[in-house]
Amino acid sequence: MPHHVTNRGLFFLVNNAISSSTDIRAAVFRGTTPSAAAIRDYNFLSDLTAAMTEAAASGYSRADLAGVTVAENDTPDTVTITATAPTWTSVASGETWTAVGYYIEAASDGARTLISVDIPSSSLATNGGNITGPTPLWTVTGS
Repeated sequence: MPHHVTNRGLFFLVNNAISSSTDIRAAVFRGTTPSAAAIRDYNFLSDLTAAMTEAAASGYSRADLAGVTVAENDTPDTVTITATAPTWTSVASGETWTAVGYYIEAASDGARTLISVDIPSSSLATNGGNITGPTPLWTVTGS
């Protein structure tokens, strides 16, 4: 017998897992990105920091995402999580950013739940100016 998750049930689960905009953060990485299969098996930010080198240019710090929203949509039967794209100001030249890891804030990287890793179609080169990261968007289905 099939078991179906309701859109409201999925919304409730996601909305309660994300309590406010201060919960989701972004960390930027450089170097060769892991395979999609490897990323799917990562559980914590420490898994990603073990596989890649975190950005270190002056002007970079982990970003607290603003504008986090959770929305239920009955037409495609999804729940969507969105946030404002993070911006870093006056980032020193010399780094090439290849991935952004999104995670739930906690006491240490070993406790920070990794949500996803965004690998932009083209890397972001730091040049002394401002850098805007990709806009976070996650669509969740109950099937």
